[in-house]
Amino acid sequence: MTDVVLVLRHGERRESVEKNRRETAERVHDPGLTDRGRRQADRAAERLRKADVGEIYASPFLRAVQTAAPVADAVGVPVRVEPGLGEHLDPERFDAHPELLGRAERVERFPRTDTDHRPLLEPTFPEDAADAERRIGETARRILDSADADRVLFVGHRATVDGVAHGLVGSAEGVEAPPCGVTEFARDGGENGEERGTDWRVERSGDAAHLDGEA
Repeated sequence: MTDVVLVLRHGERRESVEKNRRETAERVHDPGLTDRGRRQADRAAERLRKADVGEIYASPFLRAVQTAAPVADAVGVPVRVEPGLGEHLDPERFDAHPELLGRAERVERFPRTDTDHRPLLEPTFPEDAADAERRIGETARRILDSADADRVLFVGHRATVDGVAHGLVGSAEGVEAPPCGVTEFARDGGENGEERGTDWRVERSGDAAHLDGEA
């Protein structure tokens, strides 16, 4: 049974600093990380190297997979790409379901991709914020129903952090999600001989101490 869930938001994305990116981008709605974002991901990987992460699940958006890759290398665990953890498909941001990196290219670029993983939940377009929260929360619960690891890592977006919070503790109020910040949820009980419960609590929110001094 999983007792700890860690949620890592992706690092700084290119779209946030390259204002004209959409005019030349191959996949308009799937920006990757900036150089700074990659450094942030490397810092997060060092932070999580000794976190005893046993399973990693990532949103299929490029910036999330790029963030998950160095963590997977650091802890020696494959990345299971899970669409249900993906970005909120807001019709005000997307005009259709976004085109993402294809599976074959993803596996080639990120060798630690788990090719045996089959998606648990496919998002539908369009969806409002509440729909996205429910979808991500349901995905998190499905993952935990079958997870074998004591500690599981999800890598995604602000919406991923919020959705997991809603799915596990019922609310994302007060939960922060800075780029490459780590939010930790712990299952009540399970220590000092206590029976492990079904309730979850927020242990830490948007912790980005590992990024101190990152320019």
